[in-house]
Amino acid sequence: MLTAIEPSRENQTSPVAAREVQIPAEDGRLLAASLFGPTTPTTRTWPLTVVAGGAGIARRYYARFAAFIAERGRLVVTFDYRDVGGSRTGSLKGSAVRMRAWCTLDVPGVLAWTAREYPGRPIHWLGHSMGGFATGLAHNNDLIARQLNIATLSGYWRHMAAPERYRVRVLMGLAGPAIVRLAGYLPGILMGGEDMPGPAFLEWRRWCMTPEFLFGDRTLPETANFTRFRAPIRFAQVEDDAWGTRAAVEAIAQHFKTSTDYSIWRIRLCDANARRIGHHGFFRSEFRDTLWAPALAWLDGNSLS
Repeated sequence: MLTAIEPSRENQTSPVAAREVQIPAEDGRLLAASLFGPTTPTTRTWPLTVVAGGAGIARRYYARFAAFIAERGRLVVTFDYRDVGGSRTGSLKGSAVRMRAWCTLDVPGVLAWTAREYPGRPIHWLGHSMGGFATGLAHNNDLIARQLNIATLSGYWRHMAAPERYRVRVLMGLAGPAIVRLAGYLPGILMGGEDMPGPAFLEWRRWCMTPEFLFGDRTLPETANFTRFRAPIRFAQVEDDAWGTRAAVEAIAQHFKTSTDYSIWRIRLCDANARRIGHHGFFRSEFRDTLWAPALAWLDGNSLS
């Protein structure tokens, strides 16, 4: 079913329609997803852009950004990881989902589906936070033609800015595990997102307490897939992001240096005419001109007609 989305006053191409779809993960688990596209056909074959969210953030948070890209003639896919948002099938109590499943099963499934359903279109990946490093764990990350990461970081707590690092240390190190034991999951209000399966939070916690982050997890052989990544990649590091500090972004970015074109985009508040952006603010519509437009311009740098 197509749902029309009214064009904004800045719309440069056409109105947008969004269609709900289901995408099979690597193990067959169906993921809720949305496909955005212009209602007016275009003669140009643009790349298809996948917007991959952060941990515990539902795809609806990225709808305005996806529509912005679709207004300019592109197809855009947003999706929910298993047991998050529209991919949640019931109570999270008893869920066995770990964070690694989002990266090693859901992300490869989305990549495979996109390549299969839209052959011949280059795949552009825009990852927010976890959605950026998740492709490093995906065995088929060679399907990506170009990738832009927003606030993607090594989550090791000491890389974070003070005093946020101490709040995270208390929440993840002490309070979070106790709450998971009592409730059976982590309530989303504690991390500013959706409710999270208990095993996913506990794995995330373990990585964030480890200096090497997920690379210190000897039970995660998929870290070897980082060396398979070759596409041009850019990391956006936001000046006032207490989680994605310069140290945190550089720590994860170094694992993508097999890329054919690697860079870091330093976003200053003054460049965005902003008083605050933080870890999630990039996707607020007030940044259409100052942040969204240059992001799309960079992604289009390797577009094929």
